[in-house]
Amino acid sequence: MRFGRIFYVIVLLVCALEFARLWNITPAQMAAHFNIQGNPDRFASKTEFFWDQLQTLLTVVGVSLLPQLVFLVMPMQLINLPNREYWLAPERREETLSRLSSFAAIVFGIILLVIQAAFELSAYANLHAPVRFNAQSMLMIMVASFVVIGFLLFCLIVSFRRLTQID
Repeated sequence: MRFGRIFYVIVLLVCALEFARLWNITPAQMAAHFNIQGNPDRFASKTEFFWDQLQTLLTVVGVSLLPQLVFLVMPMQLINLPNREYWLAPERREETLSRLSSFAAIVFGIILLVIQAAFELSAYANLHAPVRFNAQSMLMIMVASFVVIGFLLFCLIVSFRRLTQID
């Protein structure tokens, strides 16, 4: 199993553990949505808040499995990458498709972590009076995730430009 899939599974476990931990420390009534200044503008019961979190995470997990699996079953003619003939040659095809699938797993693992961070910040906002979402922290998390995903994409593209990567 490649690093990307291991990372993805670890992220799923972290999300599940955090879901349970946050359930135990949050109040019965919670601010469920915040305006741009971080002030609450919609309230919900704890059950409703966590149901929304679960639906969001399950939707992203469902969507994330598609690209991880698509690379493994997609016809070779539809895969576009640098030096395609070299990387999709029969002796390298399995490793190349595994790398692409692993990359998708890493990207979606990062996306799940960002979503989990948003729920964490929302839950922690409800533990303080007055309730206020830390929008600056969320912005930093989002920018960092874009930078990391961009860097990983750059590294992936560069790795496929070199013809001796796997040999």
